Amino acid sequence: MHMHNAWEMMMPGFHWLSFPAFLIGVIWAYAYGWYTAIVFVPLFNFFNKKAVN
Repeated sequence: MHMHNAWEMMMPGFHWLSFPAFLIGVIWAYAYGWYTAIVFVPLFNFFNKKAVN
């Protein structure tokens, strides 16, 4: 399995064949990045504050 197959399953509308579909993939990647940041940054800050004190 190549990575583009995984991206096509995780990002609806994403295909390598056209520029609009590629742009949809970029938007999905941006959204997944923000989702990851929203979930993991507060967790990191919470556990890092506990470890320092």
